[in-house]
Amino acid sequence: MTERIYLRILRTSGFMLTVCLPVMLAVYFAHVRASSETQQHLRSFAQLVIEKTEIVIQHVEAAQDEAQQYTGPVCSPEHMLKLLDIARSKLYVEDLIYAHGNNFLCSTVYKPSVPYRAPVANYTRKPNISIFYYLDTPFYAGHKMTYMQRGDFIVVVNPRAYADVMSDDHSLIYGAYDTVTKEFFSLSDQVDTQRLHNFILKDDKYFTDEDRVYTVEKSQQRPIAVIVSTSGERFNKEWYHQLTLTVPLGIICSVIILLMWSRSRQQFNSPRRMLLRAIENNQLKLHYQPIIDMQSGQCVGAEALLRWVNYSGQWISPGSFIPLAEAEGLIQKISDYVINAVFNDFGEFLADHPDLYISINLSPTDFHCPRLVAMLSEKINKYGVSAGQIKIEVTERGFIDVPKSRPVIQAFRQAGFEIAIDDFGTGYANLHNLQFLNVDILKIDKSFIDNLTTDRACYLIAEHIIEMARSLNLQIIAEGVETQEQVAWLLARGVQYCQGWYFAKALPPQEFIAWLYRPRGSTDVALAE
Repeated sequence: MTERIYLRILRTSGFMLTVCLPVMLAVYFAHVRASSETQQHLRSFAQLVIEKTEIVIQHVEAAQDEAQQYTGPVCSPEHMLKLLDIARSKLYVEDLIYAHGNNFLCSTVYKPSVPYRAPVANYTRKPNISIFYYLDTPFYAGHKMTYMQRGDFIVVVNPRAYADVMSDDHSLIYGAYDTVTKEFFSLSDQVDTQRLHNFILKDDKYFTDEDRVYTVEKSQQRPIAVIVSTSGERFNKEWYHQLTLTVPLGIICSVIILLMWSRSRQQFNSPRRMLLRAIENNQLKLHYQPIIDMQSGQCVGAEALLRWVNYSGQWISPGSFIPLAEAEGLIQKISDYVINAVFNDFGEFLADHPDLYISINLSPTDFHCPRLVAMLSEKINKYGVSAGQIKIEVTERGFIDVPKSRPVIQAFRQAGFEIAIDDFGTGYANLHNLQFLNVDILKIDKSFIDNLTTDRACYLIAEHIIEMARSLNLQIIAEGVETQEQVAWLLARGVQYCQGWYFAKALPPQEFIAWLYRPRGSTDVALAE
């Protein structure tokens, strides 16, 4: 019970997981898409900043190239006017300064009395490149500008010029830096420089921190990079947008899975599929009810009765699944299963006990072709069992089509197998049919035996059946014998054999063998007397 509950819980959990999985995957993929879209948004802005930085650098280099073409006296009014013309012609050039080494001598409009000596540059590159970040000088007093020196000429650039890029995301913050010194040369307003500096020391290109999303993009041409960040609120809006696209699809997939599961479960649990699995998984079991010689009290054989116990432990009556097998075209599989099971259970035992027989129930459709005659003949040859140790039973209702059944019955009899009509008195057989079919054994149905001593109609019918069997020289087996009174009544009328709970219930193979070897009891003595 506990194992079944555990398996049921596992199945239910697996089902819920399978149904919910598309929705969970939809949420996951929405998150992935939101991350990708947010990263792409940040990368696009960073790429624009890098492109803008490249344009600014091109203007700087062009201004320096033009300034170097001047050949007159340095820092003269003509020289300063020339520098002013060059600066005005370049959009991103705020000023031009003439220098000698670290000494800034003059600009377009200002010439100090004493040359301004610059501090150590933030970035240098041979042979003559120096860049000063956020430097406040007398040439641009009160403003921290970027001073880009090549040789004797320095270009002054507003740090915001590098990232003067339009965006609808007002939560963006950024910082442009050189990848050599890891120092920023352009920063957005109200940015925590130290915080950004800590981030650029990492190797991650995309990450989150304190409800903000960051990405780092590097230039493919110069040693510069940009770190850009947007608010978590924008990410959440993008995630919600993606959820509106993916979750409905996930729900649709879950519904489709649920419908497919429901349909497949219906098919899986259909009576036909359940019976087919029972056959394939050996869930069908044979129990053997002893058949007793009423004169000697000895067991002369047993009837093989099919039982089905499903996975839930429920017993299913043959009266339920045999008609199903006939309707679904599975009866041949069951007949083959029964024959194989009989010989697996008792093939060798019958060979060692030639005085015993097993009676096998077949379906009426099995009497429409002689296929099973060959199968049974092969089995008895394989196990060394005589044909007389296997008897074939078919219900009286199976002989509606007497002309079609008779050739197969004769084929069984010619092969040495005796034929018994089971449940006689409940179907359509009459004296003429019995003569025409040429069977060997008549089995009186349990419904007549039950009421022998209390119901006059049953009493008369049973006597009539016994007389009919005697007139045709048929053996008689009474089914469902449960009381001593029934035994006495049948003995008095010369019935040779009987079976029923008075002697033994239908038993599994090993229990039947153990029953055969039980000590002889009072029942056997009473019968013998």
